[in-house]
Amino acid sequence: MNRKYWILQLVLVSAMLLLSGCGVPMSGVDVTTTAPAGFWQSLVVWPLAKALLWLHTILENAGVPYHWGFAIIVFTLIVKIVTFPLTLTQMRGMQAQKEIQPKVQALQQKYGKDREKLAAEQMKLYQEAGVNPLSGCLPLVVQMPVLFGLYAALVTLGNALNNANFFWIPDLGFPQYSKGMSWVPEAFNAGNYGLLASYLILPILLIVSQFIMQKWMTPAAPTGNDSQAGMMQQMSLVMTLMFGVFTLQVPSGLTLYWVTSNLLQMLQQWLVTSDRFNLTGARPAVVTTGSAVQVFKSPNGDSDAPAPTVANAPAKRVIPTPVKRRKEKRK
Repeated sequence: MNRKYWILQLVLVSAMLLLSGCGVPMSGVDVTTTAPAGFWQSLVVWPLAKALLWLHTILENAGVPYHWGFAIIVFTLIVKIVTFPLTLTQMRGMQAQKEIQPKVQALQQKYGKDREKLAAEQMKLYQEAGVNPLSGCLPLVVQMPVLFGLYAALVTLGNALNNANFFWIPDLGFPQYSKGMSWVPEAFNAGNYGLLASYLILPILLIVSQFIMQKWMTPAAPTGNDSQAGMMQQMSLVMTLMFGVFTLQVPSGLTLYWVTSNLLQMLQQWLVTSDRFNLTGARPAVVTTGSAVQVFKSPNGDSDAPAPTVANAPAKRVIPTPVKRRKEKRK
């Protein structure tokens, strides 16, 4: 499942790198007066651009500073609320996968050399447990078109984002996709280190947040399968670095959306897996030790408190052998 998940991510990111900016006017247009051209612009780009303009107008009229940046943040929050049911499905699927990991490990030990048999038995196990191995990909499949569309919307808005600063970022419309990464050596050679740093902070935050989120949300690899675990870690690192490189050649407004989305995703992960809410529907795990039964909640990183102990039977007093002999002699 993990391999399919990362392959899907690789395909989607490759499509993003190939298709970003296609089909939209690179110089920017007024979406309120210009009619969209084609299916993509009509259903995705123009609605997103108009939604951003609407949020920006509301915040600007309310006197909110950095209104363009906060419009993007509010838009991200709305997207997260709308896609929360899919996110919950993803987290429940991941929780179910964690619960059947011992059985998966047993299958890997039994059919480790027969890959076809192993795949068939794993699929049978998933079906019996009611687990969809690809359920974790649903939010990604929904988020990627939004990411494509938001980038196209930011390109379409064009001059509206010029000089739209946000805290340390001078312009949320910079850098332009047409320039690629050429602005990095240009700023470095010109000695504009402050400008370079201001546009590198968000990509660095994206890489860090993406790495933490993937470490947190990806189910642990089964023990004894070091080669697969190492491959998954390498793919995770490569994908994270690809995201970081990609954000160096797109408007900072898109990177702001991506970083905010990651932070909200981690917040949702904490809320969903918290013992207080238990939205994943995890069942307590029962561990028997000797004559006592210890009840633990499923591990989710939120609680390390010791579990209550329930005694099965009163402890029986054990009398040492020498003491027994002395009592028999007295009789």
